[in-house]
Amino acid sequence: MFNFFEEIACDYGLETGLGNNFNLVNMSNKMIYVEGHKGIVSISTETISFRIKKGVISIVGTKLFIKRITKTTLTICGEIKQIESY
Repeated sequence: MFNFFEEIACDYGLETGLGNNFNLVNMSNKMIYVEGHKGIVSISTETISFRIKKGVISIVGTKLFIKRITKTTLTICGEIKQIESY
């Protein structure tokens, strides 16, 4: 079965597997898809923050909302202006 993230990691010689990190795809600043999150830190229509293995990612924008969330995946929709990590 084709796996987008594994294919790119292989092409660039990167480690694969969510045990080591997370994957994030920004689609036209309208949707963020995340694999490997460790839980929501805070949520509002302007900022959604979530944990990753080695820190926190914050998505900043307007009209933000969580479209879908599972134990390890997260889809955020809205007008995305900035992605911050700390």
